[in-house]
This record gives sequence, structure tokens and C-alpha cells, in this order.
Amino acid sequence: MTGGAQGVLDMTVAYAREREQFGQAIGAFQAVQHHCADMAIDVLTSRFIAYEAIWKVASGSPATEELSLAKSWVSDAYQRVCALGHQVHGAIGFTAEHDLHYFTRHAAAAALAFGDAGFHTEQVAVQLGI
Repeated sequence: MTGGAQGVLDMTVAYAREREQFGQAIGAFQAVQHHCADMAIDVLTSRFIAYEAIWKVASGSPATEELSLAKSWVSDAYQRVCALGHQVHGAIGFTAEHDLHYFTRHAAAAALAFGDAGFHTEQVAVQLGI
């Protein structure tokens, strides 16, 4: 999911650089820059949370809490990144000719696989005793 979110970010930034509106690239507009920055924050946070969970598993340490936290956060973040990607792309992102819809479908399917974000958030709460 983190790799998919990175793919959407890369695709969106490239599109913002090439798509022109009002005589300039749409990436020059502050609102588009904010969307891309929010996407980058979600991707980077997802990567660090996933790395921590992977490190715990690889080192043989108990990782139930970290795995649930990673699944919960990354599931939601991937969907947010796709939604913002669609905002920047506009109508072209919803067409069959563009690859963005594949990422959106993958984000929805991956979010439900092995328990959704709500399930894993509940698991973290149980692990923390709250």
C-alpha cells in the first residue's frame, strides 16, 4: 500500500508539472501544491510506520501493536492519497484511459484485506488497554 501511495504521488506530481491552465503549470497554484504536500506527508508517514512494523517482525520482537497500527494508518493514508490524486488530476483521473483508477481500486481492496482500519484501530486500543 505504501508503494501504491508513492506511485500515486509520483504520478500526480508529474501531471501537475505538465498540465497547464491559465498559461502556467497547475503545479504553480498553491492549492495544488498543498494537495501534493499532504500526499507526501501521508506517503512518508506510511513508509516510516511500515518500516517500524517490518523491523519488529524481522528482529523477532512482538509486533502485534505495530502491525495493527501500520495496517490502520496505511490503509487510510493510501485512500487519502488517491482521493487527493483525483482532485489534482480532475476528470482525466476517473477515465479508463488513465492508470489512477487502478490505484484507487487497489487502495479500496487493500484497505479491506486482513481487517479494515477500524478493526486494527480497535486492536491497538485493546493492546494499549483503552
